[in-house]
Amino acid sequence: MGKSAGERVNAKQIEAAFNSPRKQDAPYRVWYPFLKALFLTQYAGKEQMQLPLAMPDRLVVQTRWGSGFPLLRRWEFPVDIDLAGSILGRLLDHLPAGNEPLRAGHAALAAALAGYPQERREIWGSFLQHELEPWETWVDSRECGTAPLVFWGRACLRPSLEWSAERLLVKHPLTDSWQQGYCPICGSLPALLYLHQEGQRQGFCSWCGTEWEMARLQCPYCDNRDHESLGYLFAETEPEYRIQYCRLCKMYFKQIDRRGR
Repeated sequence: MGKSAGERVNAKQIEAAFNSPRKQDAPYRVWYPFLKALFLTQYAGKEQMQLPLAMPDRLVVQTRWGSGFPLLRRWEFPVDIDLAGSILGRLLDHLPAGNEPLRAGHAALAAALAGYPQERREIWGSFLQHELEPWETWVDSRECGTAPLVFWGRACLRPSLEWSAERLLVKHPLTDSWQQGYCPICGSLPALLYLHQEGQRQGFCSWCGTEWEMARLQCPYCDNRDHESLGYLFAETEPEYRIQYCRLCKMYFKQIDRRGR
């Protein structure tokens, strides 16, 4: 089952993760100051949040989960646009020197919010959609491209998404009957897979941060469970970090083996 709200990562754990001695020689440590500031800012904002979340009754939840449907669609999440703007404003100074794409993306989004103050909710809401570049009415992305805009938009909205998912799981704890490869809250695929003691496997939602149990052998994308067409790759220097792949759908997912920790 997924973690409850009380089991979520807290500020002390975020600090400890970045201060861990085993992390200090990592080639990507240049990103640590920015990521630490991002995660702590997101966490602090979520702790103070209150949003108008429509709570489904138990029968609706049982019916949806029993039929393999998530509880929300991405664009149905309530969002705190004031918090999103505050996060955007606080993080620019923490970016690694020389990362021009993210700086350009930050500038483009900030300019759109300043230039269309009456449409801030629509601008932020556009990052909840699936359509290609739905923010193009307001945001000039010629200098930065799509990827930096998506990063900033969704990083600033992430506390709202996690807050809603956590409240839903407090009211309606996830049961063992959910065996899908996608998130029970929003239907998104996992950003990461975790392998725990005794072989339990969990997905970590790429959209709302929900965690849920999956089969040890299961492709999250096509639900293939045939061991002959599933496999993984890893580097000998970091065997706990794996790439899980499926030969049938050609998709792959990142997995962390935590059994040795």
